[in-house]
Amino acid sequence: MAPVTTQSPPTPPRTAAQPDAAALVLVAIVGCEFMLQLDTTIVAVALPSVQTDLGISAASLSWVINGFTLAFGGLLLLGGRLGDVLGHRTVFLVGTGLFAAASALAGLAPGFGWLLVGRVLQGGGAALAGPAGLALLRLNFTGDRQPRAFAVYSTVTGLGASAGLIIGGVLTWTAGWRWTMLVNVPIGVAAILVAVRVLRLRLRLRSERHGLDLLGALTSVAGMTAVLLGLVRAADQGWSNVVAVASLAAGLVLLGCFVAIEAKTGSPMLPLRIVADRERSIALIATSLMAFVLTGFLFFSTQFLQHVLRLNPALTGLAYLPFGVTLLIAARGVPRLISRVRPHTLVLVGFGLMLAGTGWLSALHASSAYWTGVLGPMVLLGVGAGIIVVPLNIIVLSSAAPRDAGVTSAVLQATLSVGGSLGVAVLLTVYSHTTGGIAPAVSHTFAGSSIVAAAGLAVACIGRLNAKRAVR
Repeated sequence: MAPVTTQSPPTPPRTAAQPDAAALVLVAIVGCEFMLQLDTTIVAVALPSVQTDLGISAASLSWVINGFTLAFGGLLLLGGRLGDVLGHRTVFLVGTGLFAAASALAGLAPGFGWLLVGRVLQGGGAALAGPAGLALLRLNFTGDRQPRAFAVYSTVTGLGASAGLIIGGVLTWTAGWRWTMLVNVPIGVAAILVAVRVLRLRLRLRSERHGLDLLGALTSVAGMTAVLLGLVRAADQGWSNVVAVASLAAGLVLLGCFVAIEAKTGSPMLPLRIVADRERSIALIATSLMAFVLTGFLFFSTQFLQHVLRLNPALTGLAYLPFGVTLLIAARGVPRLISRVRPHTLVLVGFGLMLAGTGWLSALHASSAYWTGVLGPMVLLGVGAGIIVVPLNIIVLSSAAPRDAGVTSAVLQATLSVGGSLGVAVLLTVYSHTTGGIAPAVSHTFAGSSIVAAAGLAVACIGRLNAKRAVR
């Protein structure tokens, strides 16, 4: 059954799905998001097998991850605004289709060149589908149903990333690395079929939204790509690398030009009111710090599990199961709390738990065991992340105007992407400059993560004080 849309001039049509169609709408959106998040970690476990099978160098191997990261992060803002201009349903379907097709290309690639092309196209598809799906969620679910929808979405986001480690390990071990790419194809096709069946959203742009700000689009794509390239190079080669420093500097200059262009144009790609809102900007900073901590956790705990505890890829993936389960339970409980507890308070509690988790992991040493040194911190980080993600999504997206839903979603996801890339780049510097072996290096990186988690706690306090002041 198609969702009902009602009109109440002069405002745009309401786009909330009817209750009987809401479940299928949510299935389509979160199914796509699960696929996108699955891909962020499923490939990481398969990298050694990819290198052996294709006979490529370690430098080339890094581009299996970097090609996706640059295309995704660089095109996010453009992908989000395209949804606002062309319609989120259309962009969602095109992006999901492109991602599924690119996954097939990458999985069947006869050599490294075609694999890289597939990964870059996957990043482009994700940059279209990700913001469009989040915008559709924002527009189709309103009132009391919105926190529950965000809880499901946020849970799937976390589960996709953690499940990728489990599924990637099992697939690589049993069927080969190519299936870590090919598994996306049936998920993408299913999401498209459900979306075509139930999504009937038709946002029509009004007044100032008749075209795309091409100059803004070019500077945003170039700026974001340059910043991410700089972070990627810094992670690989260190912060003294000329390409890393030059890319970061060029990216920051281009993003400065982008802001100047957006401030003057009558139809900006990124209306500055989106990031000028104090409550939203505080939430975006908190989001970047959360991404910094969680990406570092997934990356460096994998090093400890595989190289210190000597777990194979399949067991490494299963070792993350407590993280995914606790994140699921925590996120599912947030909608019942959100009506009684302010979102900023939940963010504060979540960062406190994450700080406790990273602090615990900073005590790891060569003789640490999984059950006493890793399991407890995983649970704390899973609960903390589950508590944080839903309130941050609500703070950033719920007050966005319908005409800006796509680009606001893109800003949120770009913040996550940059925060995660910055986390790996900074913490790898700590890791590579620590002597004495892998265990102390991992321990020091989690000490660094604890500083960032403490910064997140401070930002959450500021957000809570700002919310109280706004109420008064």
